[in-house]
Amino acid sequence: MLPAATKHIWQQRIDVLLCALIPAFLLIDCFNGALLQLYGSSLGLSQFYKLTLLSLMALSSLLQQPRWTLGLLLALILMLIGPAVLWPHLSVRWVLADLQLAVKALSPLLALLYLSALAVRTPARAQQLFKHTLLISTLVLLLNALAGVAGFGFSAYQPLDGVAQSFLGIKGFFYSTNELSAVLLVLSCALLCISWPRHKGAYLLCSITALLLALSLLTKTGMLGVLLLILLVPLLLQPQVFWQRQKKWLLLLATVVLLLSALLIANAELLLSWLGIWDKLSFVYQQRGISGILLSSRDYYAGRIWQASNEHYSDWQRVLGVGQGGVALYVKKYFAELDWFDLLMFYGLAGVTVFVMTFAVFFRLSWQQRRLGSGRVLLLLNMLLLLVSALAGHILSSGMLWLPWALCNVLLAHYAVKTKVAQ
Repeated sequence: MLPAATKHIWQQRIDVLLCALIPAFLLIDCFNGALLQLYGSSLGLSQFYKLTLLSLMALSSLLQQPRWTLGLLLALILMLIGPAVLWPHLSVRWVLADLQLAVKALSPLLALLYLSALAVRTPARAQQLFKHTLLISTLVLLLNALAGVAGFGFSAYQPLDGVAQSFLGIKGFFYSTNELSAVLLVLSCALLCISWPRHKGAYLLCSITALLLALSLLTKTGMLGVLLLILLVPLLLQPQVFWQRQKKWLLLLATVVLLLSALLIANAELLLSWLGIWDKLSFVYQQRGISGILLSSRDYYAGRIWQASNEHYSDWQRVLGVGQGGVALYVKKYFAELDWFDLLMFYGLAGVTVFVMTFAVFFRLSWQQRRLGSGRVLLLLNMLLLLVSALAGHILSSGMLWLPWALCNVLLAHYAVKTKVAQ
């Protein structure tokens, strides 16, 4: 046990380092992608940066909340028991892949643990960190989109053989389109929630910008998620008295939304053709049916992975998990891109427990603030991310989302508490 004075000194130094490093999170990822496109290698820049952040957060949490930190370490060990059984028969790359994914899955909880403690320990420093990170991250997304429009970076999707696609989407220098969509969802939620009470013009500007960015990515997560946030955030921020007094108007608004939705569905071909993705969706529908469009054939790949694991592994191995390499031995596409399913296949019951535990912790935080506007918005965000994670993946398996997600939760929860105090 370290003396209290020594712990305080170390804690201050770690806080200073993290407050200097965290705001550049998306900038480092963007720069990493630019190096990959220009030179074919990033020299592990993003991995080294994120490992540094996680190490500092773990050390800080170990000093302040050792039980929670040791609990996360235990979860990591339990996740790796199953894959470790097969490691002697696989190449080193699969060992690193299993370690990396397990750390990614636990990273949101570690970041939430550190940032929540920081907001309590030094509120002014935490508020400054949240403000700078949100500002820099927003600028990075905007500049990255402009670079994509100018012809730099990657297209969001690869063309399908025999399918005419006039527009393949824009993701700039970021590597993963789906992960970028989830990051856009989180940042949009924070900006919309903060801008609505302060300036309606700023809210309109944020809404238009977020919607344009979502349209440029061409993902269901981005387009539908951002649209829902734009429509629902102003309503969720209203006090309870508003809901009681405006029942008739709210019912009328719901009717209008349903009619507009029906109109969009009726003109879906025209709209999707304008976006340049109608031919692609028609092709997918012919190949995989409606589930192919809604789940992007993830159910098909999950079925193949499940069948392969049934045929080649015993029940106790599947309970412990067989790792990414264990699945890849028999199935070419070893990721189903459904977070709960992938964690179950790779890490067994420990993996799916981490999935449930992570969302339970995030929901608990937002549920505690449900009586306040920003708490209800936060609850909506976490519900959307759970839906995306369960049906489209790239939430707990994301290397980009864990920090913005945790930061947005602490920011809006802290904002809700401040609003309550002010009232």
